[in-house]
Amino acid sequence: MNENNSWFKVVIPHLDNFTAGEIFGTEENVIGRKVSCSASELKEIKSRMGYRLVFKVVSVSESECKADLESLMLSREQVGRLVRHNVSKMDVVIPVTIEGKPYAVKVLCAINKAENKYKKAVKREIKDFVEAEVKGAKLKDVFTDAMTNKTQNKLHEKLEKIYPTRVAEIRAITPRS
Repeated sequence: MNENNSWFKVVIPHLDNFTAGEIFGTEENVIGRKVSCSASELKEIKSRMGYRLVFKVVSVSESECKADLESLMLSREQVGRLVRHNVSKMDVVIPVTIEGKPYAVKVLCAINKAENKYKKAVKREIKDFVEAEVKGAKLKDVFTDAMTNKTQNKLHEKLEKIYPTRVAEIRAITPRS
């Protein structure tokens, strides 16, 4: 066993120095690794159950690593609870740029069985809404609004004017390559 290995505390400066956990390794091999935690562990953000945050280590100093927000994902179990029988499920993937970095926002929308023209109108509205929401926004704000359901509530209200929706949920915010 290499004697340079040690435990590093993973700190997220964007979230008021939130500690996401610990990681084992050397200063060289820790950079670039990912750490995940439940969004409900964030004390200052009252998020809903089912969201996982992923952080990527970007720098190391002594016994501490600094990490950035990488992605946000809704668990598969939570998605299963949202979509019921006799409902059209639509997954809409919107490529966006947040703080100069390319991301993909994945939105899950469940509506009653509908004609294709209504589905197309709903998809178009989702795309326009998400692009407008993230334009000029900070990454932390986009993640926080998604975890606290603010974005979903606004989207649901907008979609109700086009066609009755059962669910409008941000399923994931992930980096694009």
